[in-house]
Amino acid sequence: MDKMQVVVMCIGTMKVIGDSVGPRVGDILKADNIDCYVYGDSVGNINACKIDVYEQLLRACHAGDIVIAVDAALGEKGDVGKIKVVGNGLRPGKALGRSGNPIGDIGVLAVVGERSEDNFATLAGGDVHFIEAMAQKTAATVHALVKYIGAAAASPSTSYGAVATP
Repeated sequence: MDKMQVVVMCIGTMKVIGDSVGPRVGDILKADNIDCYVYGDSVGNINACKIDVYEQLLRACHAGDIVIAVDAALGEKGDVGKIKVVGNGLRPGKALGRSGNPIGDIGVLAVVGERSEDNFATLAGGDVHFIEAMAQKTAATVHALVKYIGAAAASPSTSYGAVATP
């Protein structure tokens, strides 16, 4: 039996500042030579137009592997600036009303703004310094998850519950 791998899918686009957390995290993880597969960065964004291709890639090349999906999110005012780690992956584009399939086994959501009447405007109007800080914080969270998963890989009963980090 092949060893289970960790795959990180960094979702978002550099074209919208608030949605650029995922690609920025991909850049950071690749620069750090993290010990896992990383898809999505500032050069090769995983956006709504490409998500189906990456879902097929996961099914074809990473069946049985643990997939961590990373994306920006909008939430309640008190959650802005938090990184949320959730079980059962995440739904990319949810803030913009998209209803695609969930991606990943674990979701890492960087809450970059407050939900509003115009969520796209909230994402588009993000502050680049805040977004970069959120990307750094998110990358650190992913590093910790990859380390934890590596240590827990021998235990097939490991459960991935929901957690929020300040």
